[in-house]
Parts: sequence; structure tokens; C-alpha cells
Amino acid sequence: MPKASFLLYCLLLLLAACSKRQTQEPIPIDNSQLEYFPLKYGHYVVYRVDSLVFDPAPGGTARDSSSTFVKEMVGDSLLDNTGQWQWIIERYERKATAEPWVLKFVGSASRTNTQAVRTEQNLRFLKMLFPMDRRSAWDGNLWIDKNREIEIAGERMRPFINWEYAVDSIDVPATIGGFVFDSTLIITEANYTDVIERRFSRAWYAKHVGLVQREQWILDSQYCAQIPPPPDCQTRPWELKAEKGYILRQTVLEFN
Repeated sequence: MPKASFLLYCLLLLLAACSKRQTQEPIPIDNSQLEYFPLKYGHYVVYRVDSLVFDPAPGGTARDSSSTFVKEMVGDSLLDNTGQWQWIIERYERKATAEPWVLKFVGSASRTNTQAVRTEQNLRFLKMLFPMDRRSAWDGNLWIDKNREIEIAGERMRPFINWEYAVDSIDVPATIGGFVFDSTLIITEANYTDVIERRFSRAWYAKHVGLVQREQWILDSQYCAQIPPPPDCQTRPWELKAEKGYILRQTVLEFN
């Protein structure tokens, strides 16, 4: 075949292949997912928080249980030095419903089309990445030193070791705290266990409400470090072998 004819033949094949290509429309972003992290002035959620704190004591481990009512309310917004809107989150607490709310601390939250961030007690958490599906996973504590120590009941602990955020379910109906929600999101933030540490944190969110339930187990134990290890080392429940840390359960009671 003459060289000119061969080049023409190749050009025709290329044009034919290109003519069969179809332009794929981009997958639209589901902006409704942003409503799992609503930020609107005056929005509030009231919770009941039940906690069980473990504290080493002579002769064994002291266990202190308590219940607290918590109200989180979105306050004013302001622009930070990066041009991002930051919303003030006010946290109030009281021990009984007849008592007045007492402001405990002020945090902040921000949200874009790609992420939701919450700052509490000078700790910054990447709570969500958008868009999300059941394969979504990320480092929600990327701004926190994993070896950072925090004092819990007078004991130093490293609560942020071995955390990895992952979506368990999304857009699923659920009943939580007596409320029926048509769309909920479950994010497991940590689920790690070895013979001396238990790190578990899971959060439930509802569209247009935000966080509606949380459960955390931040526990340490030397029970299995005995020589020889007890025969029930692996099977003994953490509620019984924990020596320091806490178990927390937070459930929605009211929202606007």
C-alpha cells in the first residue's frame, strides 16, 4: 500500500473511533447530604447524655455513672482568615429539666460542598466528606496528634489512637429517641480493640437535624497484662475489665 494511502487509512480509522465516543454527563452532586450537618442560626438539639466513668481505686476500680442534659445551639457566623464561614456552636448543660441552662463552652463548625468540620475544646474534627456513600472512609482526626493525652477522671489517656471514619449506612429510615427520621446517616469513627485498649465511637445523624445519637467507649485495662493472663482475658466484657476511661451514650430529646 502506498505510504499516502496508508496514512489516509489510519486517519479514517481514527475518525471512526472518535465518532463512536459518547460524552458522559457528570454525576450530579447530592447536595441534600449537606443537611446531615445543618448550620442555621438558632437551630438547636437537646440530648440526654449518660456516662459511666472508670477510675482506678484502692482495692479495685471505681465506677461513677451520671446523666446530664445537653443543649447545642447554632449561634452567629463569621468569616475566618481563609474566607470560610465559621458558625458558633454554644453548648449548655444542666442536671435536671427544672434547672436553668448553663453555658459550658463555645465551639465552632463549618461546612462546604466537600466537607463538614467541627471544633470542640480546641480539637478540630473532619466529621464528614461530601459526597458520601457506603464506601466512604477518611481520617477524621487528621488535625489531632494521635498520641495526644487527655485527662479523664484524673488519669492520663490517649483516646485518639486507631480511629478511622467510615460510613456504615446512609439515607436509611430509623427511629431514634422516639423520633422517626426518614433519612439517617451512621458513621463509625473508631472500632479498635486489643488486650489493653478499647476505642469505639459511632455517630448517628438525621437530615435537617444533625447529630441525633452517639456512643463512645474509650477504655484502658491491664487485666490481661497479668502473669499468667486470666483464662477469661479475651472473653471478659470491657464493662468488667476496664480500669480507666468512660462509656458514653448520647440521645436526642428535642430539636427545632
